[in-house]
Amino acid sequence: MAPPATDIVILDDDRDHLSSVVDLLTDCGYRVKAFTDADTAIDFAMGHGFSVGLFDYRLGSLKSGLDVVEKMQALGCKSVFVMVTADVGEATQMRALHLKLFEFMKKPVDPEKLLDTVQRALDHAGRPAA
Repeated sequence: MAPPATDIVILDDDRDHLSSVVDLLTDCGYRVKAFTDADTAIDFAMGHGFSVGLFDYRLGSLKSGLDVVEKMQALGCKSVFVMVTADVGEATQMRALHLKLFEFMKKPVDPEKLLDTVQRALDHAGRPAA
């Protein structure tokens, strides 16, 4: 089976932060698709494969990043998800654990740590299920 055409889907309603993360990842050679809107990201995911979802938790809409992960998983998406957030509340962490997120990163994220986490998530996504 061919690998997905997109390595990473990024979802963040903060356009400046989104732009800087996209620039970092594309400069490192990753194929990236970025969204500021949850529904558009969900629509894309249902028609296109991707390996890793890098989502912000707080999206400024009625949906959180965890809501988007839950919806994508319910629709059959098998991607690996990384959540980036300043919200480290216990309820949020428990929900992330329930959804089997690959990583839960606290903002602000060091660029080197982000690159390391993304590469580990991509490696994990490429492994057959145990």
